[in-house]
Amino acid sequence: MIELPLPPGVERRLIETPRRRVQALHGVPRPEVDNGIDVVMVSGFFGTKEDFREVMSLLAAAGYRGWAYDYSGQLELATAGAVGYSITDMASDLAELIRAVTSGPAHLIGHCLGGFVARSAAVAGPDLVRSLTLLACGPDMRDSKHQDMLEGLAKLHANGGTIALWPLVKALLAKDDTVMREFWHAKLSEMNPEWVTGTAKSMADEPDRSDELLAAGIPSLVVSGKRDRRVWSHDIYAGMAGRLQAEHVIIPKASHSPNMEQPAILAEALLGFFATGALAGTHATVAG
Repeated sequence: MIELPLPPGVERRLIETPRRRVQALHGVPRPEVDNGIDVVMVSGFFGTKEDFREVMSLLAAAGYRGWAYDYSGQLELATAGAVGYSITDMASDLAELIRAVTSGPAHLIGHCLGGFVARSAAVAGPDLVRSLTLLACGPDMRDSKHQDMLEGLAKLHANGGTIALWPLVKALLAKDDTVMREFWHAKLSEMNPEWVTGTAKSMADEPDRSDELLAAGIPSLVVSGKRDRRVWSHDIYAGMAGRLQAEHVIIPKASHSPNMEQPAILAEALLGFFATGALAGTHATVAG
């Protein structure tokens, strides 16, 4: 896999957990601002740890220790004994990572699929979690539109694999950004079709767990991009936020990946939530 250049305060780390060896990015605050609090970031379906590198740098500058990682088996065939491809399996993997890199509870940020994974880990182990941010992640994918979408993803490997998405992805990238174009081409070409199939099926089966999160007492934040309507609508995000008694932040000039499209605005919203919203927050807000 091609390695993207990293911004200030972010480094590559190899983490050993009881389950596996994890390739991770680590945001390292300067000693004078380090507050000792960890933030663990979980990527989306086609995402990787690099999707959080800019946000991680900004959080590190504010004193937070950031962590992002790749799913087991996503970019390579999982080895014998590795975790499976269900939300529950991935949540257990996340819990082991949290225990390996932190000495106390962590703020969790989950993007799309990562929101399902982080939510599952939080419900199973609320003692590991300071707060949960659901980034471009709705309550479930059980309606017909979502089921069709996930079935299409599951069938990709029968029609050339995820690299078949390259023409679509390429059109979204700047023509002169050679590094990002090479990175995304490699990401799509290396994605494990078994992971795609298994994960899509598990996402289709995942229920809305808002009531469980609320009952567990986990402070939550819902974040979506202003132009993000393809997977979940603003009304669905807002409805979920209401059930969670959470703030809903809408990031301007962003679609489904505010962490990559508007990292500075997202980081500002996260820092505000970590400072005050992790205690309470029930109203919708438009950032910017």
